[in-house]
Amino acid sequence: MEDNLSDGEGGNIGVARPVYVGVLLAFALLVGAYFVYRIRVVVLVLLLTLLFSIIFAGPVGYIVRRWEIGRGWATLIVFSGTGLALYLLGLSIAPIIDDQISQLFEELPALVSEVQRQAAELQRSSGVDFGRSLEPERLFERARDLLSGDTFAVAADIGGSIANGLSLAFVALIATIYLVLNPFPLVNGFVALFPAGWRLRTREVLNGMYETVGRWFLGQLASMLIIGVLSAVALSIIGVRFALLLGLFSGLIAFIPFVGPVISVFPPVLLALTDQPVDALWVLAAYAAIQTIESNVIQPLVMSRAVSLHPAVVVFGLLVMGTLFGFVGLLLAVPLVAALHVLVSKLWIERMDEVGTDPDPPTEIPPEKPKQRRLLRAWQAVKVRLRR
Repeated sequence: MEDNLSDGEGGNIGVARPVYVGVLLAFALLVGAYFVYRIRVVVLVLLLTLLFSIIFAGPVGYIVRRWEIGRGWATLIVFSGTGLALYLLGLSIAPIIDDQISQLFEELPALVSEVQRQAAELQRSSGVDFGRSLEPERLFERARDLLSGDTFAVAADIGGSIANGLSLAFVALIATIYLVLNPFPLVNGFVALFPAGWRLRTREVLNGMYETVGRWFLGQLASMLIIGVLSAVALSIIGVRFALLLGLFSGLIAFIPFVGPVISVFPPVLLALTDQPVDALWVLAAYAAIQTIESNVIQPLVMSRAVSLHPAVVVFGLLVMGTLFGFVGLLLAVPLVAALHVLVSKLWIERMDEVGTDPDPPTEIPPEKPKQRRLLRAWQAVKVRLRR
């Protein structure tokens, strides 16, 4: 009887232990989430520093290997070249962009009035009541009331926010330069936190995360450039005003997946409605064609080597990061989700695959689209010829 009793108690303890571990892990996650929320500004700067470090570490490492020079000189070349490229780009397009922005602000009251007139006509034809929310006078009154409440306080608040953002950006830039200049002590120190038998695996995981985020950024940058150019060209052909400004906006907002392309459609459609309503249909058709090209041509070519993320996971990551860190969090959501995908795959999924065999594996895996497969093969053939 004593043996049975001891076996039963041991069995109860064995069953209860995973429950206790699960409760402790859940509690630790809650405490960690609360801690991150309390210091979210510090976490945001840290994430920006890591992202910028990964972006600049690639070309710095390439120059070090290619030219066989010191890492300090390579870092100076990369940052100086980036600054010079941005300066020359600004000199080339800044006058046009500045002129279009000034013209847009001058015509903004007339544009608002035209939108209000179009809404009134739509209300008469459809019977839908939009109320008085689109009347220009009410919009200007709300803005005036907002500013006239305490002009000094509003100006101080805006100035403080700008100064705070610039200071955080400066801190992230300085930290990025030092991290790119000499990353090895920090990487080795982080790896040294793990047991000696785990360190090789830790380095493999870090390298996988670094390569994934780097490939994602290069593909995303190419995609943004192509979308911006195609949008500006299409809007110029249609005859929509401020085509270059809207194309630049479309390219930049494309950095945010799913949400960015939807937002980029509204400004050109509204401008087309104020001039020639039929042009709005052409704008919608042009943006639909651009998104089709982006989904079926650009994505398979420039993002073929990056990690494949499920859209639902990306949307949830955007929601979480946007809630915690605002607009900047939306920019960091996809690289963070990609890094976490590599982390989970390397540390958990591969380990679970080694434990036994799945008795009922999935039988139907969605095949790759034939068109995308042909594009990938053609792109790989072009790369092989270029290497020769």
